[in-house]
Amino acid sequence: MQYYQHDKYPIEFVLSENIDKHFAPHNHVKHYVISMVMQEVATVCLENREVACHRGDVFIIPPYTVHSVRQTKDTKLLSMCIGTTFIEEATLEAAEVIVQDLLRDAVERGIIGNEQSEKLLASLRTVYRLRDQGRREMDVGIKALTDKITSHPEQNLPIEALAAEIYVSKYYLIRKFKNCIGMTPHQFCIQNRIRKSQGLLDTERTVGEISAEMGFYDQSHFNKVFQKIVGISPSEYIHSKNIMQQIT
Repeated sequence: MQYYQHDKYPIEFVLSENIDKHFAPHNHVKHYVISMVMQEVATVCLENREVACHRGDVFIIPPYTVHSVRQTKDTKLLSMCIGTTFIEEATLEAAEVIVQDLLRDAVERGIIGNEQSEKLLASLRTVYRLRDQGRREMDVGIKALTDKITSHPEQNLPIEALAAEIYVSKYYLIRKFKNCIGMTPHQFCIQNRIRKSQGLLDTERTVGEISAEMGFYDQSHFNKVFQKIVGISPSEYIHSKNIMQQIT
């Protein structure tokens, strides 16, 4: 896998290939994900509906939408991940200029071709239509808990304490949370620990230091969970990252 991150905006490309992997059900809280199959087939399960996506097909994953993806070593999948803050704050016209420049850079780097660039740009317009058609409504209490977890996933947040915050039993909270988010509070917390650790792996700290900071038992446990969620090990992730410079 290769990661190409913009140095200014919360936008990145993820090129996934040579991986025989089933990414278990998960969601992306802070990103819209536009994925394009560049080679062979990727099987996508989107909110309990399974679809086989073939070469040239594009699928879009809005924030909080539970999904899973299965690919083989012959599959080549390119995802453009765009931060929700960017989508909320930038107009479509401004976003098109920025993303078009980024796509041009991706074409020059040989990451994608011109036809694929056009498809991704068209999909950006679809993302804005999805945003404008209505935001996902969420229970106020559950929203408060998801914000708490995503802000500080490394904290020890016992289910009893979370339930007490919104005045429900822990059993009711687990059912309600899974119904709204698609996973239990514990699963959601672990997912967000890994997401936050991906950003921390840019720093000079060691993997062991980051795993401890993120609340894992030890580095071995961190490596195992990271591999399961991201698809590669923390050290492989560090070496796979590329920075796409701001285009002026």
